[in-house]
Amino acid sequence: MGKSCRDMAEALRDCMFTKECMADGTKTLKQCLALQEFKHECKEYRLAYFECKRGQLDMRQRIRGPKGGATQE
Repeated sequence: MGKSCRDMAEALRDCMFTKECMADGTKTLKQCLALQEFKHECKEYRLAYFECKRGQLDMRQRIRGPKGGATQE
């Protein structure tokens, strides 16, 4: 995983840990994200992570740099 998306991935993970799907500990994050009934959980974090990962493949965005949500180390 690229460092530029790490903050967004951690925010998504932390949000999903608080939800019903992962609360009992029987399902993984990947399983919970794939279930239709939980597709609206943490939607803003999912979208931010998706946009970040997509931006790593988009050459125009790679040249311009990350948008406001990403932190540089």
